[in-house]
Amino acid sequence: MEKGLRIYLLRSARMALLALVLLGLVMAQGCTSSTSYVMGGQQDRSALSPAPDVGRIAPDFSLTDLGANEVNLSEFRGSIVFVYFWSVLCPACRDEFAKIEALYQKYRDKGVTFIGVDLLEPEYRVRQFVQQGGYPWIFVIDTSGQVARNYRVATIPTSFVVDREGTIGLVSIGAINKKITEGWLDQATK
Repeated sequence: MEKGLRIYLLRSARMALLALVLLGLVMAQGCTSSTSYVMGGQQDRSALSPAPDVGRIAPDFSLTDLGANEVNLSEFRGSIVFVYFWSVLCPACRDEFAKIEALYQKYRDKGVTFIGVDLLEPEYRVRQFVQQGGYPWIFVIDTSGQVARNYRVATIPTSFVVDREGTIGLVSIGAINKKITEGWLDQATK
């Protein structure tokens, strides 16, 4: 093999390896198992414009579910909605599914809707994961990342609990604390 071509191929392989390592570091940084919670009080902030903050109206979104149906957050007004931003490739996210399944089983008959918002992954990957796990709640894919940007999702998993009026009542950045989430849902479903 010509020396120039060999050097070019070696440099290309090194650059590809470096790109993969950097991508892995970025993915790992954005996927966390640590937790940060923000809980809302009883302040009336419903007149404020939508924002991803506790006490503010949740930004509406329209995404397609795995059955090719359009899902709009605003259509769930009157219900409590648990919105979970996640990715199949995020180990901390996958670890959360047992907790979310338990929450779903406990609150599904109490007017709580669960929506999993996958970030930027191909539908086949999400569908395979959901089918293998037998998860019955709604799954949509944020193919552009715009919904995650509107919610200022900087790390996954991140979850929002939206009350019946469409106001964000609880934000969890990182792993879900089941006890805190259940406490909020117990109060909201009374």
